Amino acid sequence: MLLLLVPISNAKAFTYIDNIKDGNYIFFLIDLESGNHLELSLTHEGSGNFTLFIFNSRPSDSNVNEDKTLKSKIFNNPQTVAYNLDDDPYINYTATVTKIYYIEIILVGGGPDTFTLLSTRYHANNSLNDKDLTRYYLPIIPGFQLEYLLISLTFTIGVLFILLKKKMSN
Repeated sequence: MLLLLVPISNAKAFTYIDNIKDGNYIFFLIDLESGNHLELSLTHEGSGNFTLFIFNSRPSDSNVNEDKTLKSKIFNNPQTVAYNLDDDPYINYTATVTKIYYIEIILVGGGPDTFTLLSTRYHANNSLNDKDLTRYYLPIIPGFQLEYLLISLTFTIGVLFILLKKKMSN
């Protein structure tokens, strides 16, 4: 009987829950077609100061300074298509071009804090599209010395090759 009084909703949304520290960030990606609408809503449990950004090309930087503040270039970057700095950030974005878009969540203060990201995507005709967001990890880790890794790897392979050659000659 109670089911007759409560409307049944067929809406599907992607929900992601995580806990991060000050200065930490999380990236997602989503493939949008021209005219698709993307709604992103972020809520949090504590006193964290979260920011929410959408980019139209793959980011190669975290956009976070060493002192855990936002880099100022993020606001005038041509790749930044939408952002919200409110206490509970919300973005309603309509894609103008069919491509992969990147979403970044940054905790710039008040952390650590647990957040919930709710994402809903609609086709241009307002029918629901239930594809999930995909986690994305930056391929370049700031401060990571790739040269040392390559030198160490080359040295290790060289030593192993010499040892193997000596063992084979015995």
